[in-house]
Amino acid sequence: MTRAFTLLIIIILAFLGCARVSSPTGGPEDKDAPILISSTPKDGQTQYDQKTVTLLFDEAVTTKSIENNLIITPSIPGNFKTRIRRNAVQLTFDSTWRENTTYSFNFGNTITDLNEGNIPSNLYLSFSTGETIDSLTISGKITNLYTSEPVKQALVSLYPSTDTLDITSGAALYLTKTDTTGNYKFHNLPSGNFLVYAVLDKNNNSKADTDKELYGFLKDTVNLTQNISDQSFSIQRLNVVPLAIKTNRHFGKYFDITFNKPITSYQLQSTDDNSILHHQYSPDKIRLYNQANVYGDTTIFTLSANDSINSNLNQTVKVYFNESNLQGDEFKQEISPSTPYITNDFDLKITFNKPVNTYHLDKIIIQKDTLNKFTLVDSLTTWNTNKTEVSWSLKASNFIKPGEQFEAIFESGAFISIESDSSSAVQKRFQLAKSEDSGMIEGTITTDAPNFIVQLLNNQGTVIREVFNIKSYQFNNLDAGNYKVRLIIDNNNNQKLDVGNILTRTNSEPIIFYSDPLSKSKTISVKKNWEIGDINISYAVNNRN
Repeated sequence: MTRAFTLLIIIILAFLGCARVSSPTGGPEDKDAPILISSTPKDGQTQYDQKTVTLLFDEAVTTKSIENNLIITPSIPGNFKTRIRRNAVQLTFDSTWRENTTYSFNFGNTITDLNEGNIPSNLYLSFSTGETIDSLTISGKITNLYTSEPVKQALVSLYPSTDTLDITSGAALYLTKTDTTGNYKFHNLPSGNFLVYAVLDKNNNSKADTDKELYGFLKDTVNLTQNISDQSFSIQRLNVVPLAIKTNRHFGKYFDITFNKPITSYQLQSTDDNSILHHQYSPDKIRLYNQANVYGDTTIFTLSANDSINSNLNQTVKVYFNESNLQGDEFKQEISPSTPYITNDFDLKITFNKPVNTYHLDKIIIQKDTLNKFTLVDSLTTWNTNKTEVSWSLKASNFIKPGEQFEAIFESGAFISIESDSSSAVQKRFQLAKSEDSGMIEGTITTDAPNFIVQLLNNQGTVIREVFNIKSYQFNNLDAGNYKVRLIIDNNNNQKLDVGNILTRTNSEPIIFYSDPLSKSKTISVKKNWEIGDINISYAVNNRN
């Protein structure tokens, strides 16, 4: 009896152990998106007047931020409530539909299955409150001007051409969003004339905040009488807020004029006192200095300033200085080139954070070794207007041979600021790169554009080299790394990129990136002692609108 009982216990434990080892895993992962079985109203239904919209799926579903992300066009006043009953989603609206109007619902990623989060693809629903349903479409692609990459989840807005609003001033009646490949499509539109805009709407206010968000527009009006495709354009940065003074006040020892946006140029004039020096302290700020140490008196200046959209600000500014115990800015200097490798013809440049009053060239030495030293002369020295930047155009071969090094030595006190503080001692080592120490990218430009810019960008998208109107270009002495090459069609020959201006409805200057014909990749990988050729770009101006 005891042996039989013991044997039974052993068998039960062995069975339980096997059961634990072979416990079920829950089955394969569900990768199928929910399928819409039916809807009320039906897609394309006319004369619908109920305040509810119901969707029925083939499996249990849930919603994700549907109140904020469901796009209904034309837009409707009021709100709606969402109710989920396993595989059904019901939306109940607190406002009535417009008469004789076609409505389109773009659900995007607002509905998913219950367990895995799979999203139904292209989930749209359209119906009409009238006897007919509008059926026209507009489609295209939105790209980033600076990278040429497609922009996903950009808000695309459609305004009747007679509308007094645009993307900067108010939400549109017709909205949609781009998919993961940057493509957009408006469904069930009426015939008419429309203007198309797009924005990366980070704050979800359905319009473009031009000082914070990328946005763009289709230049020409769309005359919609039939389905229209390929209405593609790019989004970019351009702050069209009118230029204004944000603050003008004393700050410690200084007087600062701060703008609401960066300025491109300015002029300050006064008939009372010309001894007050000033400079552009930062992109959006002008700083004035109290050289005469006069406090309490007010000097009236006439200020003229411009921004990137060439809007001009003309205003009088009352400038005064108060005594302060706050310490002034430390005198700082920044030397370029920032990298040790240089080309034979190069500019040695120093940028200061405040204007320079005096300088001593005998304290600036170019030194190969203790026996080979050179000093710079005034004839090679170039200052900017406010004496915050100095440069020398030099030839490295005058000092060294390829592979050799030299030092640019700036002794303490080489520069004295307008506040009488001295620059610190700095040494910077440079060398004329040998081919085995660096790489090269070269190619040709084929275009009928009279003026263009070829730019080399680093892996962070920063422009590090550029040449103008050179059809057989070459970028040499490159560090190992990843680069991109792009072509800018310089329509106005001002040697810079001009982006689209919504105020004047002018297009951006075209940007064309080199793309590998096989891989379609824009990235060019450079190694030391490596020459990469045939980085060729073609663009025909006369074949484009």
